[in-house]
Amino acid sequence: MYLRSIQLKNTGPIRDLNLVLPFEGENPKPLLLVGRNGSGKSTVISFVVNALVALKQQIYEDVEVDKGKVYRIRSPLGIHGDAQFYFAKIEFEKGVSLIEWQLNNARETITDLTELQTLDTSCHEIPVTETSHFKLPLGELAAPHLLEATLQKTSLLFFPADRFEPPDWLNTESLSTDLQLPEQVRMKGRTARRILSRNRLKPTLEWLHAVIFDMMVSEYQPVAVPLAAGAPPVNARIAMPGKAHAVFLAVQAVLQKVLCRGPDEQLQLGIGHRNQRIITATIRKNGEIVRVVKDMLSLSAGESALFCLFASIIRDADMSAMDFQATGDIAGIVLIDEADLHLHMGLQFEVLPQLMQLFPKVQFIVSVHAPLVALGMDRVFGTSGFELREMPTGAVITPESYSEFQTALNTFAETRAFQNAVLNQVNAGTLPALLVEGKTDATLISVAWGKLNPGIPMPFEIIPCGIDPEPEKRDGGAEMLRRCTEFLSIVSDRKITAIFDNDAAGCNAFNSLQAKAGFNVSADQAHKKHVSKPIQAIVLPVPMHRADFASSVRADRRHFSIEHYFSDALLATHGLKGEPVAVGSMVFDIDATAKQKVAFTEASTGFDGLEFVDFKTLFERIAALPL
Repeated sequence: MYLRSIQLKNTGPIRDLNLVLPFEGENPKPLLLVGRNGSGKSTVISFVVNALVALKQQIYEDVEVDKGKVYRIRSPLGIHGDAQFYFAKIEFEKGVSLIEWQLNNARETITDLTELQTLDTSCHEIPVTETSHFKLPLGELAAPHLLEATLQKTSLLFFPADRFEPPDWLNTESLSTDLQLPEQVRMKGRTARRILSRNRLKPTLEWLHAVIFDMMVSEYQPVAVPLAAGAPPVNARIAMPGKAHAVFLAVQAVLQKVLCRGPDEQLQLGIGHRNQRIITATIRKNGEIVRVVKDMLSLSAGESALFCLFASIIRDADMSAMDFQATGDIAGIVLIDEADLHLHMGLQFEVLPQLMQLFPKVQFIVSVHAPLVALGMDRVFGTSGFELREMPTGAVITPESYSEFQTALNTFAETRAFQNAVLNQVNAGTLPALLVEGKTDATLISVAWGKLNPGIPMPFEIIPCGIDPEPEKRDGGAEMLRRCTEFLSIVSDRKITAIFDNDAAGCNAFNSLQAKAGFNVSADQAHKKHVSKPIQAIVLPVPMHRADFASSVRADRRHFSIEHYFSDALLATHGLKGEPVAVGSMVFDIDATAKQKVAFTEASTGFDGLEFVDFKTLFERIAALPL
C-alpha cells in the first residue's frame, strides 16, 4: 500500500499544497522535501504519520498512540495566517484516505460553506457545534481482515528529527527501557512493530545476533563429505538459505554501503568469542585491510544513524508477514525527518542516496537541508529518478535551483557550474594536482618552478580553489580550500595535495580537516592524509631564516604565508611588508589589498631568480610527501 496524494490547505506555514506522489511504473520514486526551517517540511510528514497511526489503530490495541487519540493534535493554532480553517486529505491506494478539518470557530458560525465544499464535501459532516472533524475512509480495505493483511505485508516507519544514538561510552542503566526494542508478540490484536522509530545501535546489534543465531542453527544441514575411496567421510555443514540468510545478506548490503568507500572494498563481518559475542567488521581493498571496526558499537554518529535507520527497515520486514529475499523485495512507506541529521558530506552525497537505492519498492518521503543530498540523489537516481519539492509551495525543482544552494555557496557543491567546470578540471588532468588557496598562490608557485627549473615541465598541475568556474577568477582562501579538499575527497580519485598558508587562517583550516572527514595526521603534524583517497594536505614549510614566523604551536600566532618566501626588501618595495607583530620582533604579516597582491604576482615574472630560492623548501617538501 502506497501513498498517492497529499492535499493541505491553510496548514501551518502552508497556504496551498497539492502533491501527487511520483512513481516509475509500479515502484515509487523517492520524494525529497527541501526548504528553510519553518517552511512546512515536518508539517507534511506529520499529517502522513497521523494517517499511518490511525490505520494501525483500526486493527491493533498496542499502537504508539492510544485508540481514539491522534498523533497530530488538531488546533486553531495550526491554521495558516488569518485563514478561518485548515483542511488535510491524505490519500492511499485502494480508496484509503484520511481527512481532517479544523475551524477557527464552531461550524454553525460559518454561513457560507462554498469554499470548504469545493475542497471536500465532508465539510458537511463537521458537527455544527464543533470546530474539528477527523475521518478515515478505508475504501476497499474496510473489512478488518483485509486491512490487517495489508498492514502485515507493508513496512510503515517514521524516523523523527529527535532520533539519536547514545554514544558507546554512555552509562545507559537509567535509560535501559528506552533503549530496548519491543519484543515480538503472538497475540491477536497486538503487534511489536512500531511506526515511530529512533536509532538504537545496541538493540539493533542484538537483533542481528539473533538473526545470525537463527541462520547458523536452522539454516545449515550436516552432511557427510567423502574425501577418497575407502577413506571415512568428513562431517560438514552446508548452508540451506532461508529467511535468516536473506535478512543477514540484506543487513550486510546496508553495512557495505555505510562502511565501504566504493565497490573495490569488501566487507567481512565477524563475531567474537562466545563470552563477548562482539560483532566486528573488516574492510579490505585488493586483499589488504584498510579498516577494522573492532566493535560495531564504536561506529561514528553518522555511520550509526544510517545503519540503524536502514537496518530498521529490514528488521520491520523481518517481523512482518512479508516474503523477501533481498532489500529490493521490501515494500512500504518510510518517512524520515531531516535525513541529513549528523551526516558528514560524504555520507550525505554518496551513502544516503545509495542506501535508498537498495530499497526500490519503499516509498521514501524525506526532508533534508543539505544541498549535497539533492546532488547525490541526482547522481545516483538520475534527474527523473526522484522528485525534489521546495516548501512551502511544493513546487518541483531541480537540485541546482534549490534556494538553500544560494546560501550554501561556500560549500561549493551547490551548482553544476562547480561540478562541470572546477570538478571537471580536477578530474581531467593526469598529473598530481596542487590545490592552493587562490589564483595568486597558483601563479607564484608556477613562476617559481620556472625560475628554479628552467626547461623542466612541472610534475604537477596547480589548481586554485574557489567556486568560480574560471580558474583566473578564483580566490577562495583557507576555509574554502578546506571545504574544497573535503569535497574532492568524496567525488574525485585524482592525486591531490592541498597547500595551506602557515598563518592563523591557514592553520585553523588545516586543523579543521578532521578524522570524521577521513583525514588523519600522517608523516608529521603539518601533514594530513585521507584514509582511502589519494588526497593529502600540508601547511607551507618555513625556511630556516623565517623560523620565527611559525614557531608557535598556537595557530593564531603563526604568520607565514606564501609571499614570505620573498625577501623583506622586495616585499617592502611592492607595499606588502606589514608592521612587526610585536615591538622588537622581525615577524610581520603581509599587509596588502587584493589588488596589490595581484599586481605583485603579475610582476613576479620579472623578479630576479635569487628571489625564488626559498621556494625550494616547498618543492622539496612536496617531493618528499608519501603519495
